Amino acid sequence: MKEFFKGVGETKMAKEIIVFVEQKDNEPRKVSIELLSTGRKIANDKGWNFSAIFLGNLDEKVFDRIKRYPDKIIHFKNTYLEHYTPEAFSFVVSEYAKNNNAAMILAGATLMARDFFPRLAVLLSTGIASDCTSIDWGQEPIKLIRPIFGGRVITELSFKTEPIVATIRPNSFPIESPADKDAEIIIQEVDIPDEIVKTESIEVTEPKKGKVDITEADIVVSGGRGLKAPENFKLIEELAEVIGGSVGASRAVVDSKWRDQSEQVGKSGKTVSPKLYIAAGISGAIHHIMGMDTSKVILAINKDPNAIIFNYADYGIAADLFEVLPVMTEEFKKRLGK
Repeated sequence: MKEFFKGVGETKMAKEIIVFVEQKDNEPRKVSIELLSTGRKIANDKGWNFSAIFLGNLDEKVFDRIKRYPDKIIHFKNTYLEHYTPEAFSFVVSEYAKNNNAAMILAGATLMARDFFPRLAVLLSTGIASDCTSIDWGQEPIKLIRPIFGGRVITELSFKTEPIVATIRPNSFPIESPADKDAEIIIQEVDIPDEIVKTESIEVTEPKKGKVDITEADIVVSGGRGLKAPENFKLIEELAEVIGGSVGASRAVVDSKWRDQSEQVGKSGKTVSPKLYIAAGISGAIHHIMGMDTSKVILAINKDPNAIIFNYADYGIAADLFEVLPVMTEEFKKRLGK
């Protein structure tokens, strides 16, 4: 298998940190840039090499956005990589990691990485730390921080063997200024054995362009069953538009077909960690809390003063959302000059 990556990089004594860069609409996802920024700091502090990996089709202009973070940018190409399959993606990343002395492999905790990174960990005979919010690399062993039980317990994870394989929640790390040196860019056609790919892509449905994924939004305004009817979500949409946020929804709302599943926040939906999370008409079921408990600031609006959501909120308004939301929207319009 070493011939698989001949010309990409020979095994070195120095360890290597790898960031899988996920792209959307020919732009690197925000969480990928966050990890590239953090990866640069880890590599500098540990004396490691640093590579960024792209898979599949993309406009190579995307490299301009990230070229000053890693030492190398490697774009692997193959027909099996044109559409996502967990077998092909995990195979390529694992083969590169095996041949380049990988010590740590990171990706954003997106739907894609959550799907194929566990398979990647198995191929590398290591474990996986999922949905982490922090990395402490200033000590040995390196520790990864992961909240569990709706944020009630914070766990510290370490690995007995390398490489460390982990997915990181979006908005967990700041994006800092890159270095002055451009990365080496390598575009490599690779061979992927037919027999390992068991998944076939039948259809790809893209979300509307310009719509910010709630996992990467700085502000999320979520609504629950307290809105009483799907048409009342216009109150959520209007507030979100004024303050530059994205719309989220509870599982009950999505199950009722009021909103699209792409907006669902919670254990069975998406995990968000915005600077501001506004929960309107959401009671605070544990499966919802598990999807937003690491938000920097949480504002809850619920007419029931005993709603569980208030236990997790930094600020709470115990009042009728139908009275509160229009007033908030108008006040923000005035203050923001909209």
